[in-house]
Amino acid sequence: MDPALDAWYARFPEGWWGYHWTLPRPMSAVELVESGSLDARLMATLWAVVSRRRSVMLASEAPMAGKTTTLSALVDFLPDETTGVFLSGWREETAWADEIGPERGYLLINELSDHLPIYVWGRNARFALQLAGRGYGLGATMHADTLDEALSLLRGQLRVGDADLAGLTLYLQYSAYRTPGGMYRRVEEAWHLRTDKAGSLVPVRLAAIDGGRSPSLSGAQRDPVPPLLSGDGGRRTRPLIHDPAAYAVLASSLGLAPAALEAELAERSAFLAALLERGICDPAPVAAAVAGYPSLPIPEGASA
Repeated sequence: MDPALDAWYARFPEGWWGYHWTLPRPMSAVELVESGSLDARLMATLWAVVSRRRSVMLASEAPMAGKTTTLSALVDFLPDETTGVFLSGWREETAWADEIGPERGYLLINELSDHLPIYVWGRNARFALQLAGRGYGLGATMHADTLDEALSLLRGQLRVGDADLAGLTLYLQYSAYRTPGGMYRRVEEAWHLRTDKAGSLVPVRLAAIDGGRSPSLSGAQRDPVPPLLSGDGGRRTRPLIHDPAAYAVLASSLGLAPAALEAELAERSAFLAALLERGICDPAPVAAAVAGYPSLPIPEGASA
């Protein structure tokens, strides 16, 4: 194995990849955009949010949607001085919070569920979400078919309040299923979670797939593979439609003017596109390139 890729894998603890017997092939942010799982603007939005140590939740009802693969790629976007805190299990882990504050800590949870003992649930999950509400960054995945279903689950089983849920700056809704033409896996909706002046959660939809979401896959989360559908209804090639007004709300939450956020997203999108043009696509080289942002790597064979 490539030593650089070995080092990339070493960033994650044992059990990060769940029930897989062998390590899955990782994908970089560049490869994820190229695959069509999400578009460049949404990846740039994730970068803008994670680089500020804000929280993201990636959700899909069915397995194999690419949630953990995407979350692993997002680690590249964290500031250099960040301390990653990997949580596992149901037992509440609090001792580390005495030493690592929200100014440098970022919680990472490969799955928020009760499916396996190594996954985070119960008191440990509630504590993590409460910390997100208090300013800690959190990157996590979970099983849900819609934002409403996810919120109902977190409010009901974990008894998490709106102020804590609003700590999840971005919520991405995936859909994943098999078709005769191959595997379909895409982000079909993206939401910004925030509270209003009264303290109630008021989600704002940033983007949605053109033409509407895929059929409901309720119950697919405990299957070993995604369900088989007759087709994707043409969704594989449909674009995400982004709402400028919603992005203006996100900009305000990030302490930016709308124009400043738009300029930042354009710059980050162009940087990822330039990496693709230069053939810098594999996880380790992309991680190194992102660490040097906004300076692009010098092409091989070119003079400095």
